[in-house]
Order: sequence, then C-alpha cells, then structure tokens
Amino acid sequence: MSITIFGYSIGKNKTGQISASKRQRVNRRATDVIKRQYRREVSFQISDIKLAEQLALNPDNPNRRRLIDIYRYILKDLRLRGQVRDAIMKITGEPWMIYDENEQPAEYLSAMLRKRWMAQTIKHIAGVEFWGYQVIEYDRIQPQEWNIDVVTLLPHEHISIEKGWILIDGEINGSYIDYNGISQDLDLVEFYDTREDLGMLNNIAYNTIWKYYARSDWSRMNEKFGMPIIGIEADTNNDDELDRLETQAANFGSDGYIITQKGDAMQIIERKGQRPHDTFMDNIKLCNEENEIGINGQVGTSSEKSFVGAAEVQERKFEDITLSRLDFVANEINDKLLPYLRAKGFAIPDGYSFNYPTIIAERKKKLAQTTAKEAWKAPKQHEENQPQASGDKSKAEEDSENEQADIKSTKKSNP
Repeated sequence: MSITIFGYSIGKNKTGQISASKRQRVNRRATDVIKRQYRREVSFQISDIKLAEQLALNPDNPNRRRLIDIYRYILKDLRLRGQVRDAIMKITGEPWMIYDENEQPAEYLSAMLRKRWMAQTIKHIAGVEFWGYQVIEYDRIQPQEWNIDVVTLLPHEHISIEKGWILIDGEINGSYIDYNGISQDLDLVEFYDTREDLGMLNNIAYNTIWKYYARSDWSRMNEKFGMPIIGIEADTNNDDELDRLETQAANFGSDGYIITQKGDAMQIIERKGQRPHDTFMDNIKLCNEENEIGINGQVGTSSEKSFVGAAEVQERKFEDITLSRLDFVANEINDKLLPYLRAKGFAIPDGYSFNYPTIIAERKKKLAQTTAKEAWKAPKQHEENQPQASGDKSKAEEDSENEQADIKSTKKSNP
C-alpha cells in the first residue's frame, strides 16, 4: 500500500526525497497527508510518565507519542492551564519592533508585519518552552501584501523533531516524510531550543498527577466517611422485616426518614475528627505552588492573600523570567522566521532584526549601571595605586610605632 504526496509515492516504513524538478510542482500542504488519529481519554499515573520519558529519550528511536498524550491530560487542570496562559499572554501582549543595523526602529516594516499571522507565530513560539518544540506550516503566502492567510501548528504527535520527520500516522514506526533540507519548500518552520528538550510540561506532569491523586483520595474518603453511618439494632429475626430495614437504611440519604417497629434501636454514627481533609488540601496546595514557581517564579501574587513585600519580590522575578522568554522569541524569529520570509519574497533587508523595546531598554539600563560602577571604582583604585609620599606614613607603620611605644611605657612602669 502506498500514498502519493508532492508527486512522490511513499510506502509503509519508507520515506521519499523530493528532487529539485519536483519541488516546483509542490502544491499540497504537509497537513493534507497527516492522518489524524482518534484520541482515547485515559488517566495516567506516575509510572506512565517515567515510561514515556524512556521512550522519548531513546537515542535510536525517540518516540514522544505517550508523552504528548500526558501533556494534554495534565492541561485539563485549570490552575495549570491558567499559569501557562498567563506566561504566554505576557509575551504576546508585549510591543515589538523591527530594527535596522543601527538598532533604530523601522516603523514602516514593523507596521507591515504587525498582522494576525505574526501574532499567531509569536504565540506558538512562546509555547516551545512548555512542549519542547513547535512546527508551523504557512499557506497562502502573499509577500506583496505582507500577509500569510493560514498559520497551522502541526500536531506534536505527528512530528519527530529529533529526526526531522512528519509522521503520517502519528507513529514513529509508521510511514513518514523526511523534511530535512526541504522544509522551506513545504513551508514548514521549526522552533525549538534543542531537539532533545522535552519541555517544561514534562516536569510539571509529576506535580499535576500527584494533585489528581490527592483529589481522587479526598473524594474516596468523603464517599466512605463523609456521610454518617446508620446502625440499626433490629428486634426481629424475620427476613422480610430485615430486608425492609436494610432498604430503608440504604435510602436514608434520599428519603430522610426510617420507620421502625417497637423494640428496634437506631443509631447515627458520625465521623469525628479534626479537619481530616487537610492532608489532601495541603498536598494540592503544594503541587500548585511547585508548578507556579516552575512556570512563572511566583505564588504570592496568584493567591488571594499575600504579603506586599513578598508579592513585589515575586513580581520582579516574574518580570525577569518574562524578559528571558522575550529574548528567546526574538532569537527564534531572527534566526528562523525572518530568513524564511526573505526566501518567500518579503522585502526585509538583510541586517534588519526583530526585537522588543523592553529588552533594548533593559540592556541599556544594565550597561549604564555597569559603566557607573566602573567609573566609581576607577578613582578609588587610582588612589590606592598612587606612590606614597616620603613624609607620609602608612597605617601599618603607624600601628608598629604605636605598639613599640606601648612596650616602652610598660617597661618603665614595671622596672
């Protein structure tokens, strides 16, 4: 069985290379040949994360399929999803500019590129930190209008970033297309830090699943001990009477009453304890805080109660993390996106670059602080390096003379 893509026949477990003559006839998108699979909704355990890591880090045949499924599973947690959303929104909401070789803003180019497709691209690049990689496909490119109509993020399970393959069936051992060397012809752009990076969601998965454990155990405890237990001492041996009492006791929660006969004794046994749910709540809070610190470096500002001083410190840390993320986005656009746009006919001069005014201002601020420190140290070092005048005595010489005077004074007082 074989399929045809870009004028080339590809069979099971085989790949095809596109020749230079055939590249001119490429008129289909890579997403057209991806066979999306049904996703089964299953629950994952800690042991599943460890197995998924082993599969993903296999040096000969890396397979991230199970890891990607776990990432989607944990992102159903709204607390985690909100933290990831905040981190990405902080990046997508930051103003950016195109700068010339002299680091002067190019207002016209910036305005022409400030389109919806660029905002989508920045959002996807911001997600690299969490997923490990993002591969974007561009379609209906219009360089004269400075526009790209369609920006598609390829499903992570259909990409082997380590090998540079499009996995047609989403399986590493299935059919694939090797896009190494022809990514521009397929209008694909890869974004990643390193090809082996599994993304921050890998570490976050542990705390999120531990949190799921706590919620599940808490619900189980409430089911067993949250409702009072009814004990009935029946004054009868009749099976029908006992069955009737059993049915009434089972329905006590919905009916709200039980009818017994004279001689039957009923007792409601309630659980007595000091806040038994605290164990589960503390575990949930700890998992939330671990994830919040890992993602945005803060917990105080995302909680209802926080000390002002601690909140300010954590907010500054969040800003530092955001600056680092902005720097990563700028580097990815300059190194990967702008060369692709130039190759597609966008009139972006060589030497022009993408950057954030915030980063440039922060860099200038730190340079000014460094220069001021060096200027303050220079006179002091100059004074220390100056030769000592002949009539002046050093502190060491003065201390030595004072010590000798003390000795002489002691000898005179004790002949």
